[in-house]
Amino acid sequence: MFRHERGVKGKVDNKRRRHVNIAAWVIMSIVVAAAITAGACAMFMPDRPPALLGTSGEVTQAKVSTQQYNGAQTVTLIPSIASDRTILGNSTGTVTADYSGNGLSSGHVCMRVNDRAVIALNTALPLYRDLHVEDRGQDVRALNNELSRLGYQSDTDSDRYSWNTQQGWKRLMTDNGSDSDGTLLLSDILWIPEQSVTVSNWQGTTGASVTQGSQIGDIPGALVKLSIKNTNPSDQDRVITVFGQSTTLPAGQTAIDNADYLKQVSATEEYRTQTKDTLAAGISGTLSLAQSIEALRVPAGAVFGLNGSKGCIMTAGGTKHAVTVVGSSLGVSLVQLNDGGSTASITSVEIGSKIAGATCS
Repeated sequence: MFRHERGVKGKVDNKRRRHVNIAAWVIMSIVVAAAITAGACAMFMPDRPPALLGTSGEVTQAKVSTQQYNGAQTVTLIPSIASDRTILGNSTGTVTADYSGNGLSSGHVCMRVNDRAVIALNTALPLYRDLHVEDRGQDVRALNNELSRLGYQSDTDSDRYSWNTQQGWKRLMTDNGSDSDGTLLLSDILWIPEQSVTVSNWQGTTGASVTQGSQIGDIPGALVKLSIKNTNPSDQDRVITVFGQSTTLPAGQTAIDNADYLKQVSATEEYRTQTKDTLAAGISGTLSLAQSIEALRVPAGAVFGLNGSKGCIMTAGGTKHAVTVVGSSLGVSLVQLNDGGSTASITSVEIGSKIAGATCS
């Protein structure tokens, strides 16, 4: 019986060993097949990196475009202001009315002294004497010209105090509330250096006593120049606009000293409300080209041989073009051809190694 049991048990063990051997062979076959497949793939795959990892070729040419350019930019201007001026009165007495609140204007009453009108008057030459019919002099010429400008009867550009001059002065005094026989009395005028001025330290207040030759007030210094801060001169005329007033800034200039234009600026409400501190810090304006130009938009790196705003670009075939850089933004340079040629003929420029070491010469 024991021999029979051992026989049965041996048969079972043999079956188990055969199953284990078969499983082992199957696993080994799979491993070998995988190894052979991997080797074959390695053998037949191309010997180069994937396309996505490949290095691209150098770009040596870039497309360009054109645009209308007016060079508009915001700038800061530093005012140059003359020293304050003192004005002296010609009248003696008590001020019975004061009209200086809104400044002084030529041809208009500025105050009344002993109830007689005192006229602010801007003449090219300060008046210094009483004037009668047949008096002559440059002061008379200055009076005739100012009466004419104000719309009163006179002999323009004449140095003679004529009947017309007399009638014009008489009418001006009447319009301002005082009688006159046409003789100009120095005590009836207050000379001012411009057609309209603001005053400070005004002494002609109602009830005050004034004396001929004494200080009646101060006139703030006039605007004599506007200098553009941190800018370079242009070889083209430009337009400068300050507080709504515009004028031409000539080529090569970075400051404006045109007296008529500066008067327009200083007469604006925006300028008149500036303080000394805000003026010292600078006032805002806009600067643009007098006429828009057609500019080429090129990569900033396409311009070589730069000397200031002058440089060159290169087109296909190695052709060089002298240009002026007129503007730039975000890696783009705006250039103008120096020879005045058409920008439409240029559609691309050379960049990178194509212009490495290139010069304008």
